[in-house]
Amino acid sequence: MKNFAIIIPARKGSKGIKNKNIKKIKNLYLIEFIFKEIRSINLPKYVVTDSKFIKKIAKKYKINTDYIRKASTSGSNISLSETLNPFCKWLAHTNKTVQNLIILQCTSPLTKKIDIINAINIFTKKKYSSLFSVSESIEHPYETINIKNGKWNYNFKKMLKFKGRQGYKINSYFINGSIYITKISNIIKNNHIISKNNGLSIMPKSRSLDINDMCDLNNFKKIIS
Repeated sequence: MKNFAIIIPARKGSKGIKNKNIKKIKNLYLIEFIFKEIRSINLPKYVVTDSKFIKKIAKKYKINTDYIRKASTSGSNISLSETLNPFCKWLAHTNKTVQNLIILQCTSPLTKKIDIINAINIFTKKKYSSLFSVSESIEHPYETINIKNGKWNYNFKKMLKFKGRQGYKINSYFINGSIYITKISNIIKNNHIISKNNGLSIMPKSRSLDINDMCDLNNFKKIIS
């Protein structure tokens, strides 16, 4: 794993929850849950942030804070690849041994070390150039509906033919946002995290919480209580 590095993007602003990444939960800031989980992984670690306070927290966990994230890559409408593109160019000059990025989201605080190691092993064994984590869907896509102008329709008409879940013929998964692995070249050359040679790493549904709003945050508090 010598050519891997762990990256945690974390801007200081947030729309859904104000200052989400530094919300205090059980005497820890939200971002600290992922910081604590990666402490024993022997890889270079970087935080990509525009927040001096987040950098201060990261230093406690011996996470590199040297990169300066500009305001132009910290807006709510900026994609993850746009955020990481200048970082990758900076990293290519400062640590030439790193070829692959393990991108972790601090809004997925239930991610465990074993999930990260499993993803790395799949990425390496299968010789993928990118990978993302998935989990079994909470609801089946045949049960989803579309609401427009006060009227609703099934998104999948096949739903009308089934009488129970045993009639479903597909396994449904969703991208849980916890882990992405990609070659640095994907981002520098193509400005994309996901490439054509892409793989999946399946995580347990129980560890796939992605905190976007107060409901998610309250659920996380209940889980760890």
